[in-house]
Amino acid sequence: MNEIKSNLFIEDFPPMEKGFYFFAEEATMKQPLISAQKIEEGEIYTIKIVGPGQLEFKETQDSALKVMLNEIMKYSKYEGYDGEIDKLYFHAHNGFEISMVLSGEGYYFAEGRAIKVEAGSVIVFNSLMPHAWLANPDNPPVQKTFTFYHRLFLESELAKEQSMLIKEYLQLLTVLDLHGEQAKESFNILEMMYEEFVNKKPGYHESIKNLLLVFFIYNMRSGMRKHNVIQVRRNGADVQLDNAVQYIKNHFHRNITLEDVAKQVYMHPNYFSASFKKKYGTSFVDYVNALKIAMAIELMESTDMPIQQVASESGFSSLSNFYRVFKGRYDISPAKYIKQN
Repeated sequence: MNEIKSNLFIEDFPPMEKGFYFFAEEATMKQPLISAQKIEEGEIYTIKIVGPGQLEFKETQDSALKVMLNEIMKYSKYEGYDGEIDKLYFHAHNGFEISMVLSGEGYYFAEGRAIKVEAGSVIVFNSLMPHAWLANPDNPPVQKTFTFYHRLFLESELAKEQSMLIKEYLQLLTVLDLHGEQAKESFNILEMMYEEFVNKKPGYHESIKNLLLVFFIYNMRSGMRKHNVIQVRRNGADVQLDNAVQYIKNHFHRNITLEDVAKQVYMHPNYFSASFKKKYGTSFVDYVNALKIAMAIELMESTDMPIQQVASESGFSSLSNFYRVFKGRYDISPAKYIKQN
C-alpha cells in the first residue's frame, strides 16, 4: 500500500433554523468538492456556503487547525484498509455528525483507523474530529446524515436531569463506530429523528432534542465508549502533549492558563510551551484562542445570547479581550459578524 497524503478542510454547516441548529439529509457518498481544487499536501482550507450550490474556498493558517492537521499527518497508513489511495481529504466542523448507511459500502478514516461501513452501519464524529471518506465506486453508500451542535439537546428539559453524566460522556467521545444490536437500535432512533425533521409536525423541535439525547444515553449505557470509541496508542514524549491537547479541548472555556495545562501533564511551563510550539507549529495561547473563537461563533450562530454572555461562555476573561481576539482574527467585530451571518 502506498503512503497516503492528507489535506484538511473545515466545512460550514448547511443553512439551519435560527436557534435550532440541526440538519438532516439523505445523499450518496461522493468525492469531496474540494478535491476539484488544485491544492498541495498539508494545506488547510475553509469552505463557506455563500448560496444555493455555491461554495467559497479560502486557504487558512488557523492555529487550532494547524494542530489538527499535524495530528492527521502522523498517519500515512490506516489500519483496516489495504487498498491503493493517493490522497485523503479530511474535513471537520464545529458540531456533531451522525451517519446511518442505507445501502452500498465504503470507508471512513479517522485517528489512524479505517472503518468499513455498509447497510446498517452507524458512525458518529464529535465536534472538530477530522475524518475522511472513500466510497466503493461501483456501490457507493447511500446514507442519512445528521449535523448539529451538541448544546441543542443538552438544553432540553430531559437533558437537565442527566446533564453532568452526558457531558462527561461527550467529552470522552471522539469517534463512535456502531454495529450489531447497538447499531440496529440506534438506526431505529435515527429513523424516527429523520421523520420528525422531514415532516416538521408541531413539537418536532423538542422531539428531535429528546431523540438525540436518547440516542447518546442508549449508546453510553450499552458500553460503546469502552468498545467502540476509537482509541490510538501513543508512544514516548508525545503522550504528554497529546494528553495536553485533549485537556485543552475539554477545558478551554474555563479560561485555563498555560501553567494549568503544564501541571496536568507534569511538565515545566517553559518546557511545555516550547514543546507545544515545536510539535504543533503554533503557540499555546493562539491555539486556545482559536478554540474559544470557534465556540463563540457557534453560540452566536445558534443562540440569541448577548455578546457579553457569549464571551463568558467561551472562556474569555473579559468582553474587551473577546473583541480584541475576534477582530484580530476576522477583521470585524463580533456584532458585525452576527449581522453578516
